[in-house]
Amino acid sequence: MSAASFRKNPSGDAEGVTRKERHKDFGNPWLVVSIALAAFFISQFAAALVIGIGLAFLRPEASISELLDQSAPTQFFYVLIAEGLVLALTISVVKQWRKLGLSSIGLGRLPKWRDFTRALGGTAVFYGLLIISSILITFFVPDLDTDELQDVGFDALNSSLDTLLAFTALVLLPPIGEETLMRGYLYSGLRSRMRFVPAMLITSVLFGVAHLGASSSGAPLWIAGINTFLLSLVLVYLRERTGALYAPMLVHAANNLIAFGVHFR
Repeated sequence: MSAASFRKNPSGDAEGVTRKERHKDFGNPWLVVSIALAAFFISQFAAALVIGIGLAFLRPEASISELLDQSAPTQFFYVLIAEGLVLALTISVVKQWRKLGLSSIGLGRLPKWRDFTRALGGTAVFYGLLIISSILITFFVPDLDTDELQDVGFDALNSSLDTLLAFTALVLLPPIGEETLMRGYLYSGLRSRMRFVPAMLITSVLFGVAHLGASSSGAPLWIAGINTFLLSLVLVYLRERTGALYAPMLVHAANNLIAFGVHFR
């Protein structure tokens, strides 16, 4: 394969993101980023508003923040509404405003067996990157806490139902909503006007920042941002290589599954 053909499609795969897909009219990169951020924040705010109104009628004596931390059903419905809204907003922007098909964001075909095999490879690559980054961080930034867990919102799992709700909210729902927005809309929109590497880096930086969270001391949880940045590099490459979102969704779900097991071990 020539260097020129590699630049056009880093995978050399006929199923990868095609020239036609890259030339879809998403608008300029600033518009794409602004819409992606707006969809993210609107979905979070709307979910909190809906939950708040519902709890005001059902549990007026309890605070919303307390219930979100201590009630698995409340947290589950918050995540369900937020991820459902971000999915609906993304698809609406693509189909109704930009007049594009779902293929433009990687949802134009059914899953294939190779999506699963590539997801396995992507998961292995990601954890290899995690090991390498952990070694480098330990050597160059020894004061950075790499073991502190991210606050996932489910502080109290008191029954099998609570565990099932937490599993659904943390392992199954985010890969659908987040991948559709980030690797589907945001990356595809940037890729329509930019080369592969800049589009990948912008998408991954924003994804990492969105997952910074806060440590127990209230400071940014830098290790969470670094890990999700590395995860996004792998997810973007899979999106580019396969031309679809299924492999990224599977890797995202696999990572969340492992994190779920570690967090609630």
